[in-house]
Amino acid sequence: MPTDTATSTVVVDAPLDEVLATIRAIEALPQWVSDIKEAEVLTADADGMPLTARFAAATAVGTDRYTLAYEHADDGMSWHLVEGRLQTGQDATYTLRPVDDDHTEVTFTLTISHNLPLPGFIRNRTIKGLVTNNTGGLRKHLAH
Repeated sequence: MPTDTATSTVVVDAPLDEVLATIRAIEALPQWVSDIKEAEVLTADADGMPLTARFAAATAVGTDRYTLAYEHADDGMSWHLVEGRLQTGQDATYTLRPVDDDHTEVTFTLTISHNLPLPGFIRNRTIKGLVTNNTGGLRKHLAH
């Protein structure tokens, strides 16, 4: 089972609290993550933070549908795959670090496992593209 990992770090023109609220607003992700076509929160905690969510995402081999479970921290958020159609595993972490009052460093790490018979260079390009689309979309979405 192939497993691929990529990481991207960007500085976003927004304070940490705004970045954190943006990444936790799961149903709004399709507005700034071009690969995600649908996002629906299935369960949330008493504070409204997502615990599980279902997605439809565009991939090179068609639409993938999957469910993620979330964990929250004061400086970020992480998740893992509960079930998926094309993926057998997905783990990701956003780690946020304030640069100053108006800027936040965002590091996004994504690991995906699957059973697709794709050459390594295609898998590598795909996961790097997913991570870049995510961090680039976040930076553009929060540009003030």
